[in-house]
Amino acid sequence: MATRAYNEIYLGCAQENLATMFRYGTENCSMQINEFHELFLQSGIARMFGHGDFRYLSGMSGIELAFEVLRLTGNGMTHPDPVFHLEKSPEYWTGWILAFYQWYSGLTFERIHENLKPDEILKMYHPFHEMDPLQFADHADELIVKRSRVTRLKMYRDRLQMSQNELAAASGCSVRMIQNYEQRRKNINKAQLETILSLTSVLHCSPEDLMEYLPDKTVGTVPGVL
Repeated sequence: MATRAYNEIYLGCAQENLATMFRYGTENCSMQINEFHELFLQSGIARMFGHGDFRYLSGMSGIELAFEVLRLTGNGMTHPDPVFHLEKSPEYWTGWILAFYQWYSGLTFERIHENLKPDEILKMYHPFHEMDPLQFADHADELIVKRSRVTRLKMYRDRLQMSQNELAAASGCSVRMIQNYEQRRKNINKAQLETILSLTSVLHCSPEDLMEYLPDKTVGTVPGVL
């Protein structure tokens, strides 16, 4: 079973906070859901939240989380007073299921965002909000794997407009090794740490950024439907 960033007992609180944050951003601040999520990513809170930082998982409310995102991103807007609702909106569900999927998959919010945006998840409200969260997770896995045609290594190399030969010369790795990883003839997830660090030092990314996503189909206990 995949290693989770934090214990499942905190998952419900994490889901509630992200759900409330999304609802506040869209309903009270009148932002598009992708717009507010991008602020969440830019603030740096998304990475800490995904890594299990309890300040954001359970140390503040979802409204306070939204305020912190706005503060850290330099958004000068006046924070509207929150309006509380008993019913769960599609935007609320989007945050709720995204928090679940991030915890379940072990992917960072940034990695998920590359292939599956919140507005697309929002459109999945019907029928997935009435289904087991694992069914959404399976569907999201299929989409992300299908869309990840280019390896992470090639993606970061292309961002710097480097050729395979240039990356090989700068990192000390062989061209053949780089080709094997980019064409998935070899699994970069099993590469030696020295090799990964050599590549990341040139590509200006972290080791986890180069890892390929291999969905874990081991089923554990998970929360019920919303």
